[in-house]
Amino acid sequence: MKELVIPFEEIQKEHNELIGSKAFSLYTIAAEGLQVPPFVCITTKAYEMFLDSSILRGKITMELSRKDVKDMRWEEMWDTSLRIRRHFLNTAIPEALEMEMRRQLNKFFGDLPVVVRSSAPGEDSSNTSFAGLHESYVNVKGVDPIIKHIRLVWASLWSDAAFLYREELGLDIEHSSMAVMVQELVEGDVSGIIFSSSPDNTEQMAIEAVHGLNKGLVDGDVEPDRWIVDRGSGHIVQHTSPSSRELVTRSRDTGTILEKTGVEIANSIPLDDDYVHRLYEIAMALEKRFGMPQDIEWTRKGEDIFVLQSRPITTTGDKKKLWYLSLRRTMDNLGELRKRVENELIPEMIKDETVLKAIDINDMNNAELAEEIMRRDELHEKWKQRYIDEFIPFAHGMRMFGQVYNDVIRPSNPYEFMDLLSGSGLLSVSRNHELNRLAGMLRNDATLMEKARNNIIEDDFGEGVEGFFDEFGHSGYFKGREDLLRLIIELASNPEKEMPSKADDGKLEKRFISAFSESNRKCAKELLDTGRTSYRLRDDDNIYLGRIEEQYLSSLKEAKSRIAARSVNNGNDAMDYDIEKDELLKALNDGSYIPVKKMRVEEESLDEKEHKRQIQGQPAGEGFVSGIARVINRNQELFDVRFGEILICDSIDPNMTFVMPLVSGIVERRGGMLIHGAIIAREYGIPCVTGIPDATKVINTGDELTVDGYLGIVTISRKYGKNS
Repeated sequence: MKELVIPFEEIQKEHNELIGSKAFSLYTIAAEGLQVPPFVCITTKAYEMFLDSSILRGKITMELSRKDVKDMRWEEMWDTSLRIRRHFLNTAIPEALEMEMRRQLNKFFGDLPVVVRSSAPGEDSSNTSFAGLHESYVNVKGVDPIIKHIRLVWASLWSDAAFLYREELGLDIEHSSMAVMVQELVEGDVSGIIFSSSPDNTEQMAIEAVHGLNKGLVDGDVEPDRWIVDRGSGHIVQHTSPSSRELVTRSRDTGTILEKTGVEIANSIPLDDDYVHRLYEIAMALEKRFGMPQDIEWTRKGEDIFVLQSRPITTTGDKKKLWYLSLRRTMDNLGELRKRVENELIPEMIKDETVLKAIDINDMNNAELAEEIMRRDELHEKWKQRYIDEFIPFAHGMRMFGQVYNDVIRPSNPYEFMDLLSGSGLLSVSRNHELNRLAGMLRNDATLMEKARNNIIEDDFGEGVEGFFDEFGHSGYFKGREDLLRLIIELASNPEKEMPSKADDGKLEKRFISAFSESNRKCAKELLDTGRTSYRLRDDDNIYLGRIEEQYLSSLKEAKSRIAARSVNNGNDAMDYDIEKDELLKALNDGSYIPVKKMRVEEESLDEKEHKRQIQGQPAGEGFVSGIARVINRNQELFDVRFGEILICDSIDPNMTFVMPLVSGIVERRGGMLIHGAIIAREYGIPCVTGIPDATKVINTGDELTVDGYLGIVTISRKYGKNS
């Protein structure tokens, strides 16, 4: 039992791997005579015992076997992480381990507030920083809450950010381990960070300080005072004051709160020159001890300075390795993103589309059309980049809500939280309601149906079709009104699919909100509202982007039409092949230029496709269904979908989801609960499996499939054209 929980004063050099890098660093710092808060370490041996005492390790292996991590998108990493995190929270800790943890935690802390923080082997080393990657929890009180947060730190080893970081560094993901430090919370008057070698100038040191706890500075919520110190002499080169001073303090219940400061603290510099010099000496001593520049967290209480942690300053020229930090979002950050997306970006996008629609490209000469194509291309590329930079990050509002919901509620179904997000008024669902309304007009009127079959659209139905095409024909999938009419007729020829009802009458929401203390319920409501907005915009923003894309594509279509007509007028065959944009521009600007054909990748013949009986992906929409497969390789094939078929495709975007009222199941190459196919599947209650890289390679149109949206399994019962 001694190697399961090791108190600070019993740590030895040989415990390095057992207690992890962060804890061993503090042991080394204390050996230098510097003050550190007392702590107890829950070792990697305890973590391994937890995994091996149940089927938890097997569950992790099963989750990782669904798809190679290097082939996962961030949505799939998050899905995998979410399920593993739930296993950590719901798996019982071995009795012997829990008894030892309780004994030691009661002995050293009782009801004292503590910090529960990660200390993984290799964390904060000279080669891998892992800065901000694993979880830390401030102001946790009581043995039961501490053990709960130990589980959460263990689980953070399997976060999507951890997957991404380890994969990019080539580290072993499945055999990673985790130790946890439970450390007495020192409620410092002033706290801060030291870079013993400034990132801006290696001849200088940077010292930052804030009033109160360090969490506000580390999370970026509080702007610090900053001192630049000469490394050689310790002389203060510069002091910069923040625009305002705030502080983070310990809350009454658990966690921390951000407070506005009174006049006295607001006008008070956190450190005088003597304390700046003491911090300079501490930093130089630690740099000497560890043999490299250090990133040091510290806090001052009264006259005493405590070192909270010290890690090497790691730098990298590969910015991709820092991308995992973008997966960590705060409510303040998401709130700012939301305001910008809703109040600035979407209105601007709508304005740009409106301006483009008002331009009559048919009246332009060829040179003017070429310029317009380039302008529209540039505008489309601008919005695609904004989508990546600002729209996608706001999608983490769903992610944050889901994690908090599962941590607080611990449901048996890790995707239960999605039921609180669906029904948020997606544009694509509103569009499909209008489709169903038009289909209902035909379904209830045999004469009107017969006219529609003969391509006669008039009266209220005709106005509805025209209005729909004007509003939603932008998607790029409708080549003309004939496509829309075919879709409406197919819908009208079958019973209307009912949207699943929300039977809980707000029970899930009430349960979620009531799980928080009275003082935290406002934050819980804000988190739920942010999650719902994030969910809605995750779908809607693609429709807005699609409208701009369609205006760009319409200019290319006009160019190709002119060049095709010119070819016929010159006695040549009409061009029915694809042409790249640059080739179109050359042909517009040179009347004698014949554009080069765009190469097409030939689809595999049925006999060349792999033959598999069962394939596994990510469960993304609950349900179980059997039906005939419809494989979509090109946009126009969407109009071949028939009622009750199972849609097989590379990926679904919101502009494709007009076929959802027809299909009975979805199988998609892309993966994750947060992708558009999964979102729309849950809106319609359609079984959905995502994240199958070779779905369109092993499934043929006409195959009989069974889709298990609970387990993420697709069974192929009969191969097209072959007897099983």
